Amino acid sequence: MYKMIFPVFALLAAVLFCVKGGAQAYTDEEIKAAEEKAVPSPVYGEIKRGTKLFNSLSEKSGFEEAEAKERVLILRDFGLKWYYIEREAGKAWVKAEEISIPSDSLTSEDALSAEEIECYINTHGFKSKTDKFIWVDIYRQQVYILKGSAGGFSLEKRIVCGTGKNCSPTTRGLFEISDRGEWFYSERLKSGAKYWVRFNEAYLFHSVAMDKEENITDPTLGRRCSSGCVRTSVKDAEYIYKTIPEGTAVWVN
Repeated sequence: MYKMIFPVFALLAAVLFCVKGGAQAYTDEEIKAAEEKAVPSPVYGEIKRGTKLFNSLSEKSGFEEAEAKERVLILRDFGLKWYYIEREAGKAWVKAEEISIPSDSLTSEDALSAEEIECYINTHGFKSKTDKFIWVDIYRQQVYILKGSAGGFSLEKRIVCGTGKNCSPTTRGLFEISDRGEWFYSERLKSGAKYWVRFNEAYLFHSVAMDKEENITDPTLGRRCSSGCVRTSVKDAEYIYKTIPEGTAVWVN
């Protein structure tokens, strides 16, 4: 009798391990719940009137006419003077005065659990060249640092952040950590920050805004408040600067 009972318990244990551990398998209900709560945060604008779009900022060559009231996805800005947009006909640049941009959305207080974060990342098959992975959750103004490998990442740290305003949105998509530095200051913006880490061209993780003497001038976090970069506290910026290696994947949604 004992010989019959033991295999049954062994089989049950193996099934439970498969669902919650090991290869990080999840039930359909868990996957659906995580997917529904991982709300994307695109910024949509509206063309004010019929206007010409451009292939590039350098050539200023006409692309085609955009119709008044046309809804377009705003991908990024250029000095708040131009916007790179996406529409059914493709991507193009439009002058700032030709597009209407909505006010910033409120930050959601509906927190994700560690299990939901891990389920979303692991079931989407995200990969990283390092044992770290970063998810910037614009909807909740949170940065999630995960550790592991594809299909088996686990949550290591949560960080409150401040992403780009709707008029200067943080670029969304899958990127990769490249270079970094301890300090920068922009004479044009009259603002600087400590511990910057680049994830997409001019888009960085860095501390809250500072003046030339490294005094904090704007401590705002927890809402859309930046010119496109992802701001964090000085302590958290230093953590990212010192612990996240080049090649780490960054998902911004």
